[in-house]
Amino acid sequence: MLLIFLLTTILMTGDSPKSMIAESAAFKSVACDFFTYDNAQKLIGRSTGADDGMQDVAEGRKWGCTFTASDKSEKPPKLYFVLYKATSEDIAKLSFETVRRSNKKLGGFEEWPGVGDEAVVHSDAPNFHFVMVRKGVKTIRVKINPAGGVSLEELKNVARSLSAKL
Repeated sequence: MLLIFLLTTILMTGDSPKSMIAESAAFKSVACDFFTYDNAQKLIGRSTGADDGMQDVAEGRKWGCTFTASDKSEKPPKLYFVLYKATSEDIAKLSFETVRRSNKKLGGFEEWPGVGDEAVVHSDAPNFHFVMVRKGVKTIRVKINPAGGVSLEELKNVARSLSAKL
C-alpha cells in the first residue's frame, strides 16, 4: 500500500522519492531545533518537545514546536514556539501588525524597541507570557502558558538571542 502511494505521488508530482524524503526530513524539526531544548529548559525546566511540523499558508510557511515541562504539577507550563517566514516583508509586517493590534489594548502589553525590526511583549502573569519579534520576512512567536514561576526577563533574553539568528 505504501509503495502504491509513493508511486502515485511520484507520478503526480514528478518528485523523486529521495527528494520527497529529504524535504520532509528537512522540515521535520525546524522549529524545535531553532528554539533548542536548552532554551526550553532555561525557561520551563526539564521538558519534552513535540514538533508541530511545517504548515504552508497562503502568505508563507510556519513551523511550530511545543515544549511541555516534565514536572509533576497539575498543570505544567507549556511553551509554544512558532517560526514564520512570509513571502514578502510587507506581508510579514501586516501579519505582525494584526497580532499587535489584537493585543495592544490589553493590560501587560508593551512595545519592545531595539529587538529585531519590531518586537512586542505581552504578559498576564501568572497566566501567560508572550513575545513576538519580526526581522525582515521572518517572525518568531513564543508563548508560555501558564507562566507562574517563569521569568519574563529570561524569556526576553532567549527571544533576543533567537532574533539574532533570524
